[in-house]
Amino acid sequence: MPTINLNFLKKQQEDKAHLYTDLALDLKNNSNLPQAGLFRESTSTDIEVSHDEAAIKNSLQNLFTTMPGQKLLNPDYGLNLAQFLFMPATTSMARMIGSRLLEGIEKYEPRVSVINVNVRVFEEQSEYQIDLALKIPKISDSTVSFSGILKQPGFSFV
Repeated sequence: MPTINLNFLKKQQEDKAHLYTDLALDLKNNSNLPQAGLFRESTSTDIEVSHDEAAIKNSLQNLFTTMPGQKLLNPDYGLNLAQFLFMPATTSMARMIGSRLLEGIEKYEPRVSVINVNVRVFEEQSEYQIDLALKIPKISDSTVSFSGILKQPGFSFV
């Protein structure tokens, strides 16, 4: 029976070079097969970690793609951006998405300060381009930018 080895997390905790560490929720098959030996065990690291800016981006991806009620221990968490995909793509809808993003980030991601949220609508493609300018005070004074697309089947960073 396969087992999950989390010993690498202990090493990550000992590494003080990163302020924020987050688990990536998409599992990947990262087998590390041995070079020689028929009966040697292979090691598999299915859980990846992200650090600092990447951890923030991972957290935002989770926030944007989670619908309220999906997290049992925190049923209010999530922005339900998918609901906007079933309505006509308009400028007023882009403003509503921008407001929802601003409120959600301020409520659920205390590690960042929002500098700017810009949502552009592409009516003919029925999609929205989302540009975020954030400040991560404990990491740097500079502004960090993330861009993503909201379209069928959902949100993804580019």
